[in-house]
Amino acid sequence: MNFEFKPIGMIRSCYTGKFGVPRQPGLVKSATATLELIPPFNQPETLRGLEGFSHLWVLFVFHETARESWNATVRPPRLGGNERVGVFASRSNFRPNPIGLSVAEIEKIEGTNLRLKGGDFLDGTPVLDIKPYIPYADSLPDAKGSFAVLPPAPPLSARFSAEAEKQVDQFEGEYRPNLKQLILDMLSFNPRPAYQADDSGRIFGTTVFDLEVRWKQAGNEVTVVEVFKQTLSR
Repeated sequence: MNFEFKPIGMIRSCYTGKFGVPRQPGLVKSATATLELIPPFNQPETLRGLEGFSHLWVLFVFHETARESWNATVRPPRLGGNERVGVFASRSNFRPNPIGLSVAEIEKIEGTNLRLKGGDFLDGTPVLDIKPYIPYADSLPDAKGSFAVLPPAPPLSARFSAEAEKQVDQFEGEYRPNLKQLILDMLSFNPRPAYQADDSGRIFGTTVFDLEVRWKQAGNEVTVVEVFKQTLSR
């Protein structure tokens, strides 16, 4: 059987590029996103009662990888990126059906827009459904987690160069909340592929909001060297 689903909404996220999105929800508490319901679902009645819940399950589409092929086995970052497990024993975004499931904190409900915190959503992500997080049913402290029992500790320490700190201070504000902390949190979890060698001195780049962030890594220390606004041609 084949099924056809229509998105109920769209995510507007601080993560505007795949390189930098956390590998699991809840790791970067400073991450922000807005879930905008779209017609005909953008009716206030559809959200009635949701204000009594603190968290939300979001069922979405991995739209950036939807057209790419999948493999029977994948290399989870938690295993160093070298050991393979079955795709259905992982949360890889390369799946037979490119569907993701994440929990996020509800910061505020504004009409038919939901302001969320701690998500792992790429900007422009189509949302298929949302459901309230119910603690007694969804929190199972005795559940087994195989190779992912405990949350990962940030493997790196991140800081700004003096010049980059001046730059980021100019951009932080209402439309880029917690920008400085977001960048530090994001880079401390090492967004590079787990199997990639340490390229000391190499300059990496990623995007948050409408900004380009350039950084380098030496050992376990990441230094942000430049933050600037993207040009319209990008």
